[in-house]
Amino acid sequence: MPLTFEKEVARFYTKLEKSPIRVRVISHTPHPYDLAPASARTCYSSKGLLLPEEMEASREIADKVARQTLKAGHLTTRQHAHFVFGIEGVSRRLIWQFLHAHPFYNSEQVSQRYVPIKKNRRWYTLPAELDFEEIHEYHENLHSAYEQLISILEPKVSEIYFSLHKIKALAPEKYRSEVRKKAMEVARYVMPLSTNAYLYHTISLLTLLRYAYLMDYYEDEEAKILTLKMLQAALEVDPRLKEDIPPSLPPGAPKPFSPKKIRVMQEQFDEKLAGKRSLLVSYTPNGAEKLKEIMDILCPSSGMNDVKDVLSPQRNPLLADTLYPTSLDPLSRALNHIHFTFAKKLSHTADSQEQRHRTLPGSRPRLEDQLSLEKDFIIPTLLEHSEEAKKFYLETMDYIFSFIKDQYARGISPLSLTYLLPNAFPVRYYESGDLLYFFHKWKTRLCYNAQEEIFYSSLDEAKQAQQAIPELEGLLGAPCYLREMLKPRCPEGDHFCGIKVWQLPLAQYQRIL
Repeated sequence: MPLTFEKEVARFYTKLEKSPIRVRVISHTPHPYDLAPASARTCYSSKGLLLPEEMEASREIADKVARQTLKAGHLTTRQHAHFVFGIEGVSRRLIWQFLHAHPFYNSEQVSQRYVPIKKNRRWYTLPAELDFEEIHEYHENLHSAYEQLISILEPKVSEIYFSLHKIKALAPEKYRSEVRKKAMEVARYVMPLSTNAYLYHTISLLTLLRYAYLMDYYEDEEAKILTLKMLQAALEVDPRLKEDIPPSLPPGAPKPFSPKKIRVMQEQFDEKLAGKRSLLVSYTPNGAEKLKEIMDILCPSSGMNDVKDVLSPQRNPLLADTLYPTSLDPLSRALNHIHFTFAKKLSHTADSQEQRHRTLPGSRPRLEDQLSLEKDFIIPTLLEHSEEAKKFYLETMDYIFSFIKDQYARGISPLSLTYLLPNAFPVRYYESGDLLYFFHKWKTRLCYNAQEEIFYSSLDEAKQAQQAIPELEGLLGAPCYLREMLKPRCPEGDHFCGIKVWQLPLAQYQRIL
């Protein structure tokens, strides 16, 4: 029998109190509960808009409409109300696995690329099963490894950085922090997924109700604690919302854990990739011809019936615009009908950025379903240029995976073990989408300032897309390449990468930092 919200809170009270997770409502839509009946009744109102504050005058009718629309699945009424949550103390594992695993949210979270991971607070979050001394010592060791790797990498980063930025090399002390950030970006690969973060997270009431509905389904302790705290914060805004909170689904059927089968899957997947980060596995055949047919309907009098008419920034300047308003443009929307699917392998830390491209859905797994207990990690490109750093990195990975295997032998559950995995742990999955949104991703991620793994996976994708649809040749590239008619060419300002990428074809894209 599903528990009521109050009983769920009572049952989890001790864990809620001990948890480092903190949630507050930064901002919210006024009258979130009454927005649902007000918007629903407006659909059939001959008097014009009915406002939420008017629902009190007909409370019985408003509550009845609220119940009926929710029960019948008329869920758009719950999308008008939004909450901006301030969340602190959640693990990177949870953000990737839960908060960002769907398209209906917006988040701004602290960066591991540009913000140092400090020990002046409880910097990691663990399930109760892992709250013992040996695990805490493991985290201390990894933080020390993180700091040591930064120190080892800084001289090599400095050498490469100032070879690209000759003017900045005249005043190296002024740019010491930029050099350190480049070293931090690679050093973070050794940090565990338990490392926590703080973020803004904006969702609709509907998404919050879905969180509540599934909080027991995956038997994820941290997800449940976070969901309960979000619900408590929302109820402080509007206690009536308690009427909308559904009983949570019972746990799903347990899945057998077979590390050997997982390892076989990984080896087969990697063999198929053949060294690529992203492999094209399917696409719309005759895409260019189909696009011409669509454009004949969209622009019958203009004579625009070529791929370049849509994808060339000179003819379609919206594509190079940093606001990227193309979803509102009938011409650009023609690109919605050309589809690609890629098999991908990225580190957890890289995919945490990749998954923010929410219009390109990925079939990302539960992490425990990809845990083979064998050494499995990504090596950042920069490490190939520092023998000392790579040796230290490989020794750290030996320590990490040996420790995880030992904890499994002692009976720690696969889900809890995923907290101990490093940021370097690879996620294998499939990603699909249409050309309009792949174009947007490639434009942003082919910038030399983009995260290195996503840069190279996007480069794999763009090259294969050109091979599949030759008409795309010369139309894909970094933002500066697409901004030929705009000034400045590079939209990054002081963060210019130092290379005139706009003069390079895709075949010559290459970088270390």
